[in-house]
Amino acid sequence: MKKLILAAALSAISAGSFAAAPAWDFVQGSYVMTDFDDSDFEYEPDGFAISASKLVTDSVFVTGDYSQQNDDIFGLEVDLDMLTLGLGYRYALSNQTELFGIVSYEDIEVSGAGESDSEDGYGLTAGARSMVMNNVELRGAVKYIDSDSGSDTSIIIGADYFFSPAFAVGVGYEASDDLSTFALNARYNF
Repeated sequence: MKKLILAAALSAISAGSFAAAPAWDFVQGSYVMTDFDDSDFEYEPDGFAISASKLVTDSVFVTGDYSQQNDDIFGLEVDLDMLTLGLGYRYALSNQTELFGIVSYEDIEVSGAGESDSEDGYGLTAGARSMVMNNVELRGAVKYIDSDSGSDTSIIIGADYFFSPAFAVGVGYEASDDLSTFALNARYNF
């Protein structure tokens, strides 16, 4: 009887301990809203995004993000599509906290009324992810993008709450001089 009680207690403790370190193998769906701060007209597109990350070695990972948003300008629907494909490296500071860097290809397209304009470039991201509690992850990063129209630097912050080792929901916020984006996320770790 004592062994059964001890086994049940140990399994309850281990079930409450989700992830000791941030997971890098995941897919994530998001609802995103973007606000262009210095725009001469009201353009605040919203839509969806999908993100994925996969470790290819113990320290190297590939990552990708695609978002599709739209809004009306003077009664005309204008789409904003953004794509990021990157190669990253992670470094563990502790069992709970990791630093990371990403080099990425960036593509942005704005289209509407049969017209479209796109630009591409590269991005550099440096940040940290930490499991501050067994089921809460915080993240922060600085991202620099150099594209056809110039360069921009943004600050990225976010948090995820894990219901289990595989499933989490969270929020994210990215802000630069020109725009800010807010996201509500649902993540599956594999």
